[in-house]
Amino acid sequence: MTKKTVLAFLALGVVASFALAAEPDEKPAAATPPPRRPLLTISTETTRITEPLRADGYVDYITALNQHFSQGVTPDNNAAVLMIKAMGPGVIPKEIREQYVKMLGISPLPEEGPYFVAFGTYAERAQKAATPGKQPSNEDSQKSWDDLTRAMDRPWSKVELPLAAAWLEVNERSLAMIVEATRRPRRYDPLLATGYPPVMCTLLPMVQAHRDAARALAARAMLRLGAGRIEEAWQDTLACHRLSRLTSQGGTIIELLVAIAIDGITCRAERAILAQANLTAAQARQTYDDLGRLPPLPKMANAIDLGERYMFLDCVQMLADRGLAQLGSMVGGRPEDSSALGGLLSAAGAVVIDWDVILRMGNSWYDRFVAAQRKPTRAERLAAMNELDGEIRKLAANAKDLKSLAWSMLGGPGRAVSERIGQILIALLMPALNAATEAEERGAEDFEVVRLGFLLAAYRAENGKYPAELTDLTPKYIASVPLDPFSGRRLIYKRQAGGYVLYSVGVNGKDDGGLGYDDRGQALSPGQDYDDLVVQVPLKNRERRPK
Repeated sequence: MTKKTVLAFLALGVVASFALAAEPDEKPAAATPPPRRPLLTISTETTRITEPLRADGYVDYITALNQHFSQGVTPDNNAAVLMIKAMGPGVIPKEIREQYVKMLGISPLPEEGPYFVAFGTYAERAQKAATPGKQPSNEDSQKSWDDLTRAMDRPWSKVELPLAAAWLEVNERSLAMIVEATRRPRRYDPLLATGYPPVMCTLLPMVQAHRDAARALAARAMLRLGAGRIEEAWQDTLACHRLSRLTSQGGTIIELLVAIAIDGITCRAERAILAQANLTAAQARQTYDDLGRLPPLPKMANAIDLGERYMFLDCVQMLADRGLAQLGSMVGGRPEDSSALGGLLSAAGAVVIDWDVILRMGNSWYDRFVAAQRKPTRAERLAAMNELDGEIRKLAANAKDLKSLAWSMLGGPGRAVSERIGQILIALLMPALNAATEAEERGAEDFEVVRLGFLLAAYRAENGKYPAELTDLTPKYIASVPLDPFSGRRLIYKRQAGGYVLYSVGVNGKDDGGLGYDDRGQALSPGQDYDDLVVQVPLKNRERRPK
């Protein structure tokens, strides 16, 4: 500091001391400071939406999402109202419970009541009651879950699986309300954040509740199938499909993936119906038609375009508002990441970050992902997604390269550092879209393969045997045989020993001979990526873990 600067500071100190000495006893009211302006531009090119705004001037993405998903929803048409009444308020964290029911438009629920009991909770209580003073072991817990898996997949009786039967009896009232909820057309669960940035810290407590409900409905369907109550079994699986579609209305990737998983649970139960129920032609045709009337699950691209995009933009807002130090907790603790981040933060301290550049980068990438997923054919979608995946990998590698950052700063340090921050965020926050897309495609085709099985059941009921070829179903049962989207050819079908095997080759595009996920690890050649989507009559005994 120069001598002139020191003298200037001393002079300011003298002036300040005189001001304090002359200060009156009653201080005037302090003026309210003007609101701080956001350090970014609010526009459709940057923040995507321009309202609603928070008190600090930044976009309120949580409110925007709640406004979007609650349009046209009332307490009378909202399945979430009946779901919370069935599950009880305990599934909602205490810190958001009051606001949650208020946004649903209902009164607070009693803390205690005849609410749904999750299987894990019920099994633990039963084990403690059976062996007082002894903590249930991991083996006991695993045995209980294995029994539930068995109950969800195949016909059974109360004698065979008493724990599962008792669990369903305890939840009988709740399940009736859940089935009623699935008949409602809409589902809106309020989005409430418990941290910052809001969208990333939004809780989805009812998603797990939906999965628990699906397990119970599938298990009850198989109990009813074991007792020969075929129509009741079918109504439970149909309710499970409706629950899946309601789950998917949330608009996040997580909710959509859970919806796909619920459909998968249901399709496994329907495989047992195909193999065990000996359906009449009328029953089989009705079931086929019921499945056809279900709306398809929303496309993954919709969730990416809205919820996932808003999460990215909201994270950028957080960094602009609270500083780049927040980036450390997002990146993780690997040494190479920490080193690269430290170098970037050092460079960022000497420049002005252009947050608009980062927002535009993110929107550009999300636009490309959405466009790729909306390509008209699977081959085009796959090629576009693979290209983007490769670019993301290169982006992630480049984001850690401090040498390239130094060179790029020669052309303009502010923009170079801003772009590097954008690269880190894109590599970090872009979802695993290839995996999500595969789950979407796999779930959709699994549903179609199972549905076709009911036409095969109708053919057998009317002709005394299964068709020799799928083309035998045309034109009486179906106008044309559907193609396998993963191979571009007809589904593989073989009549065998009083039954048949029908399958799609799955995402890997290879004919694995009718071997699917459940055959992995049991085959003679471990490490195989078996993923055929199979309906087999009679059922093949495939072991699996609970979903």
